[in-house]
Amino acid sequence: LTGFPFTNPQHTVNGPLYGLDNWIYLAHEGPARAVIFKEKFGDPGSEIRFADHNGGPVLKVERRGVRFRSDSFQLEYLSGNSQYGHYFDEWGHYFTVSNSNHVRHEVIAARYLERNPDLPVVTAMQDMSDHENAAKVFPITHRPRFEMLTDVGQFTSACSLTLYLGGAFPPQFRHVSFVAEPAHNLVHSDVWSEAGSTYLAKRVQDGVEFLASTDSWFRPVNFYIGPDGALYLVDYYRPMIEHPEWTSSHHHHDSKELYVGSDRGRIYRIVPDSQSPLPLPRKIHLGKASDEDLVQQLANPDIWWRRTAQRLLVDRQSAGSVEPLIRLLKQNPSPLARLHALWTLEGLGKLDASLVEKALEDSEPGIRENAIRLAEQRLTSSPSLLEKLLEMGADPNPKVRFQLLCTLGFVDTGQARAVQDKLLMDNIEDEWMQLAALSASSARASQYFEMARKSRLTGMETKGRRSFFQKVCSVIGARQNVAEIQLVLKTVADRQSADAEWWRAASLEGLARGVRGKSLETTALKSSQELLLKLFEGPSGSVRRASLQLLKVIGLPAGPAKEKTLKRAVAAAADESANPELRADAVGLLALAGSESQAPLLKKLVDPKEPEPVQAAAVRTLGQVKDPEIGTFLLARWRTLPPHVRSEAADALESDPGRTRLLLNALKNEEVQSWTLNFTQKSRLLMNQDPAIRDLARDLLEEKPGEREKLLKRYEAALDMDGDLTRGEQVFKRVCSKCHKKNGVGTEVGPDLGTVKNRPAPLLLSDILMPSKSIAQNYETYVVELASGGTHEGVMGSQTPTTITLRREEGKETVIPRKDIKRIYVADLSAMPDDLDKQVNVQQMADLLQFLTASR
Repeated sequence: LTGFPFTNPQHTVNGPLYGLDNWIYLAHEGPARAVIFKEKFGDPGSEIRFADHNGGPVLKVERRGVRFRSDSFQLEYLSGNSQYGHYFDEWGHYFTVSNSNHVRHEVIAARYLERNPDLPVVTAMQDMSDHENAAKVFPITHRPRFEMLTDVGQFTSACSLTLYLGGAFPPQFRHVSFVAEPAHNLVHSDVWSEAGSTYLAKRVQDGVEFLASTDSWFRPVNFYIGPDGALYLVDYYRPMIEHPEWTSSHHHHDSKELYVGSDRGRIYRIVPDSQSPLPLPRKIHLGKASDEDLVQQLANPDIWWRRTAQRLLVDRQSAGSVEPLIRLLKQNPSPLARLHALWTLEGLGKLDASLVEKALEDSEPGIRENAIRLAEQRLTSSPSLLEKLLEMGADPNPKVRFQLLCTLGFVDTGQARAVQDKLLMDNIEDEWMQLAALSASSARASQYFEMARKSRLTGMETKGRRSFFQKVCSVIGARQNVAEIQLVLKTVADRQSADAEWWRAASLEGLARGVRGKSLETTALKSSQELLLKLFEGPSGSVRRASLQLLKVIGLPAGPAKEKTLKRAVAAAADESANPELRADAVGLLALAGSESQAPLLKKLVDPKEPEPVQAAAVRTLGQVKDPEIGTFLLARWRTLPPHVRSEAADALESDPGRTRLLLNALKNEEVQSWTLNFTQKSRLLMNQDPAIRDLARDLLEEKPGEREKLLKRYEAALDMDGDLTRGEQVFKRVCSKCHKKNGVGTEVGPDLGTVKNRPAPLLLSDILMPSKSIAQNYETYVVELASGGTHEGVMGSQTPTTITLRREEGKETVIPRKDIKRIYVADLSAMPDDLDKQVNVQQMADLLQFLTASR
C-alpha cells in the first residue's frame, strides 16, 4: 500500500494486525500538521492504494483506520481511527487508542453506516473508560525527564492497547487490558465488563498501576502476546520521546539528544508468579506443520497460536484442511476453536451455509454473533439461513441482538422489517441500537417516526427516547422528502392527545438539524408554515425555538396569520417583563419578516439594561438590515457589549463589505481591539475574497517578524513572579475555558489543559503566546467549503463514513455530511487566539501558569 501521510512516527500508519475476519487492519489517524518541520514531517499523503495493482480501489486520505486483503486487493476505511496501536478481543470486536483516550471501542462498522448517507452520526466510537479521558495515572518516577509530562498527571501518550488473550495468566486477568503510557513511565491496566452493545473499562486497582518504574528512561511503547502465553513488553528506553515539534527550541529533527539510548532498547517478558515457571517458547515451526496440526492449534488457549494457525491455513488454501476444520467446528468443545474454524473456512471459501446455520444455534453468544456476520454474504442464496436469522430477535445477548439488527438492515422484506422494529423498540435506550436500525435505509425513517409516535415512547421522557426522535427526524429532514416532512409537522402540531411536549420539541429539533443546509422545495411546504407559527406561539420554549429554526428554512406565510403573529412578536420583544428567551425568539421571528421596519426597536434592545439573550438576538437581526448606518451603530455600542453579544456584532459587521471596511478602520484606529475577534472572524478577514479587504486585514492583524518574540521576552517576567492559584483559576475561566478543560471545568475543543501541568512553565508560556507554532496534533483548524454554499471552520472532531464534526469555542459542534463537502483544508492559524496578551497582563499570566501547573 502507498499514499499514506508521512509525519512523526506515532502519527504515521502503523501496527498491521491480522483480524479474525482474515483482513489486515492498520492503525491510522490521517495527516498530522507539522508547523516547524514541514519538509521532514508534513507530507499530507495522496491517495491510498495498492502500489503494484493498477485498477484497484483508491481511498482519499481521511482520518480513519484502514483494512485490506492482499489476496483479493480489497481496501476499505473503518468507522473510526487509532493513533498508535489497536487490538481485537477474542470475538473480533475492534478497539483503538489515542493519546489521552486510552481505550475506545469501534461499535458500528463502516459498511453499515455507509448504507444511509442521511444519518447524522457524530461518532462510531464508544469511550469505554469509567475514569474518563485524560484519566489520572500514578507514576513513581524519580527525577522525571524535564520535557515530559511525567510525575502525577493524566494520560497523554497512551498507545498499544492490548487485551490479554494468552491463556496463561490467572483467571482474574481474563478481560484485562494493558495500555502503555511512556510519558509517565508506566503500564496501565483495566478490567472490562459487558455494557449492552459495547463494554465498560474499570481500573484493575485504584491508585496504583500494573507496572511503573522509577527510571525516567523506561518508555513502554508496545506489547505482544507470545506463543508461551507471556506478555512481552517493548521498552523504547530513552530519555526523550517527544517529537521535535513539541520539544524545547534547541532540539531539532536530527538532534543527537533525540537518539540518546537508541542502542539500549529492551524487551520484558511478563509471566505469572507461579511455582511452575512458564517455559520459554522453543522450536516453533508452524510454517512446516501439517494442515491437521494447524487445525488443532485453533483450539489453543493462546491467541498467538490460534491467529497464526488461521493465517497460515488461509494463506495455504489447502483443500486438505477443509474436512479437519469441519470436524473441529462440529465436535470441539472449545467455543474459540469453533469460532476460528468458522472464519478459517470462510477464508478458504469453503464455509457452507448449513455450517453457518448450525453456528447460529451455538450455545456461545460470541459464536452466534459471528455467525450472523458470516450470514450477510449468503442471505440471497440461502432462504433457510435468512429464516433462521428472523427467529433470533429475542436472543438473550445484547451484542447478538445488535449484530442481528445491523445485518438485517441488508434485507428489505416485511418479515425482516418486523424483526428490526421489535429489536429497536425493545432496546430503545441503547443508542447504538438506534444507529443500527436507522443505518439500514433513510427510507425507513418516516415509518419509524410513525411507529414511535403510536407506541409508548411518547410517554415519559428518557434520554434514549428523546435521542431517537431527534435522530429519526434528522434523517427525514436530510432526505428532503416534502411529504414526509409535512407528516412530521402535522403530527407534532396535532394537540388532540395529551402527550408530553418533549417529543414534539425533539422531533422539530431533529427536523431542523436535517434540513439545515438543504435546498428544499419550500413552495411545497407553504401549507406547513401556519402550523409552525402556531407551534411558535405555544407554551413550550424548546418547541418554539425548533419551530423558529424550521421557519428560517421555509420562510413565513403570507396573509393575516403572519401579520397577527408578527404584531404579537413585536409586543413580546419590547416587553421588559417577559421571559428573556421568549423575547429573543420573538426578535428572531421578526428577522424572518425583513427587519428594516423594526430597526428602531432593535436598536433600543441593544442596551446594557437588556438581558444578554435579547441583546444578542437584536444584534443578529440588525445584521440583516441593509441600512448602511447599522455598522456605525454597532461600532458605537462596541465597548458596552458583553462578549457573546460583541461576537454577534462582529459577525454582523463582517456580513457586508461596507461594514467590514468600517470594522477594519475601527481596528486601525484602535476603537476595536483585535483580541475581541475570535478565530473564525479573523480568518474571514484574512481570507476575504475582496483583495483590498484582505490586504488591509493582513496589514492590521498579521504581526511583523520578531514582534511575537519580543512579546514573549516581555512576558518572561511572569516566570519569576509568585502566581496566585485562585486568581489563576479565574483567568482560566475567563479566557481559556471556552476551548479548554481543566479539572472538569470548560469545553474540550483544544487539548485538555489537565495534561500540561508538568510541562515546564517556559514552554507553556511559549505555547500560550505563540499558539500557531505549537498546534497540538489532532487540534489543527480545518476550513470546510460546502457544496450547498458557505464555509465552516473548527477543530476536527469525530469522523464517520458519512459525516465529519467540527468543534468550536464554547462546545459548539457542526456535523457536516460528507456529500456536502466541496473542499477541506487545514488553516495556517491556530484556533487559539494569538493576542491573549491583550486580555492577560504579566501578573495574570503568572497566576495562570501557577493554576495550569498546580497538582490539584
